[in-house]
Amino acid sequence: MQPLAALLTVFALVFAAVCWLQLARVCFSQGTLAGIVALLLPPLALLSLLPQWRRQWELFALAGAALVCISIATSL
Repeated sequence: MQPLAALLTVFALVFAAVCWLQLARVCFSQGTLAGIVALLLPPLALLSLLPQWRRQWELFALAGAALVCISIATSL
């Protein structure tokens, strides 16, 4: 099962990187301070976007996919 765990880890890293880049883009469009928070503390920036989850649902879907992939990979 190690090749499957490695593949899921790669998927999790790709999903997390894409989510982080989109999060930075969205937060910088809201303001410089929000963008800096997104670069340094992505979970806090994601929580700050929680009230707008209907407009930014892709971010939450990517973060969830990364979390699911890494959870499955660590359990294998």
